[in-house]
Amino acid sequence: MSSKQNIPETQSAIIITEFGEPEVLHYQSDVLVPEMGANQVLVKLAYAGINPVDYKTRQGLGWGAENIKKTQFANNQPAILGFDMAGEVVVSSVDDFQVGDRVAALNFNGGCYSEYNVVDAQLLTKVPDAVSLKVAGAIPCVGTTAVQLIDFADIKAGEHVVMSAPAGGVGHLAVQLLMNKVDELGIKLTLICSPEKYQKLQGLIDKSKLAGWIDYTKEAEFPELNADVLLDLVGGDAGEKALTVVKSGGRVVVLPSIWAQKLKEAGADKKLDVQGFIAKPNAEDLAEVLQQIAAGKLQLQIQTTYPLADTADAHKALEKGDSFGKIVLEI
Repeated sequence: MSSKQNIPETQSAIIITEFGEPEVLHYQSDVLVPEMGANQVLVKLAYAGINPVDYKTRQGLGWGAENIKKTQFANNQPAILGFDMAGEVVVSSVDDFQVGDRVAALNFNGGCYSEYNVVDAQLLTKVPDAVSLKVAGAIPCVGTTAVQLIDFADIKAGEHVVMSAPAGGVGHLAVQLLMNKVDELGIKLTLICSPEKYQKLQGLIDKSKLAGWIDYTKEAEFPELNADVLLDLVGGDAGEKALTVVKSGGRVVVLPSIWAQKLKEAGADKKLDVQGFIAKPNAEDLAEVLQQIAAGKLQLQIQTTYPLADTADAHKALEKGDSFGKIVLEI
């Protein structure tokens, strides 16, 4: 175990004591630094990405909020949100990570809106020299999700795939991975997005290789494309509307997974195979994405960086739903 050196007892962090609007996010400078357990590493954070799951958790929705209810809130303790983290190791209980190592993790235990966080060593991966800590802090959730989503969809050679929200955090990475499959497997790829988002994809993908593009702001009803697979990164009414593009018996993968049942019922007449998708923290998948970024094979778009104290403003910006790529907190 590496020795503990110059670690303060307290830190600055963003806490919540109740669920609600962004105003429940409070900046506090006297929060206890978490204690490290067996097979864990203490990291001094440099950056933390924020994701839609963060504001849904803040609102009291989904698995993140359920975990907080059962743990911190049940014991009358404040909670710290945030699942993306990158920084430097300051204490380690395992041989694989040493003090000073630049590391990143997707940590579903939360706690990333803070100066220090503990993480299970098995979730941690080292950041390549060619990747900045800002990019590494923004990538864990969206990068892991994009890789696992494409694997989960199990796309076959020659299939026609339609994907919505290709300029969002997960989407702008997933669309780059899908473009590789256009070349490797000869798949057809059609995108659903606004003209503004379609324009912003310039530079990330070769649009000449797309099978098509659907402007959801103009189309009252989507065309019947007989697509094999719909990757729905929106859900809700928009996801239901997009079912038109899929052939009878086709596959639909929806993220967030909470919409799976709604889409299953809506697509019952076409006997669609609808499955919800939830990413799982995985150091190997995160390492793969970081290596692709280091090699220049994948680009991460960062829209805005906010200081930790302005986390509430960052949440408001993300909730507008018009961001291109990621919003990041500088710790």
